[in-house]
Amino acid sequence: MSSGTTTTEEESGKGPPPQHQHHFVLVHGACHGAWCWYKVATLLASAGHRVTALDMAGCGASLALAMERYPERVAVAVFVSAAMPAAGKPMALVLQEFSREIGPDFYMDCIYSTGSEPEHPVETLLLGPEYLAKRLYQLSPPEDLTLAMAMVRPSRWFEDDATLRRDDGLTAGRYGAVRRVCVVAEDDASWSAEFQRRMASWSPGAEVRGLRGADHMPMLSKPADLSDMLVEVANKYSSDLEDPA
Repeated sequence: MSSGTTTTEEESGKGPPPQHQHHFVLVHGACHGAWCWYKVATLLASAGHRVTALDMAGCGASLALAMERYPERVAVAVFVSAAMPAAGKPMALVLQEFSREIGPDFYMDCIYSTGSEPEHPVETLLLGPEYLAKRLYQLSPPEDLTLAMAMVRPSRWFEDDATLRRDDGLTAGRYGAVRRVCVVAEDDASWSAEFQRRMASWSPGAEVRGLRGADHMPMLSKPADLSDMLVEVANKYSSDLEDPA
């Protein structure tokens, strides 16, 4: 259930003194949509930044593949309590390692389904209400849990996807050249803070920042703190990137 952001740099032409205006591209996790970023998107836009919240099928996998394809377009990639794959290793490695740490009942009332087309079977996952409440949203406001229960949708389960199992899908020269930050949700009830830090250690040079009081959905449980952190990260890493526009 990964979420992340990428940042490009734009120079604001309004108001003295000149200040950096960043472009934040917000990517949701499995079964979610752009709606889950509504708080952070509002805070960033209100501060004068450009914000694009995407609705995507591939979630975190699409984020990593975009970094591999367009590394020069990304000032910094921020993985927010998210699966951060390592260059030179299969993207499926994170899920494989995580599966070794959980019990058979971890996914509670989540529903796995297979598409009805026998020639193109697609396995999907739908997060259940109990799983949402106890694993992902346990520290988020109740209205956001209610919103999630109404808005979540089946998501393709990419664990067995051939692209995710390739060793050369993410290269050191492209994906690995993008600055990466792992934001650890310290009170995540899905994957532990310890696992998140261990995952980050597979990517030498990645910065790790902790966010206390955050469940798996920091954009909803700690939106102001996360927004401030994203701006700090953008200011730090974007200063030497030319505007790609």
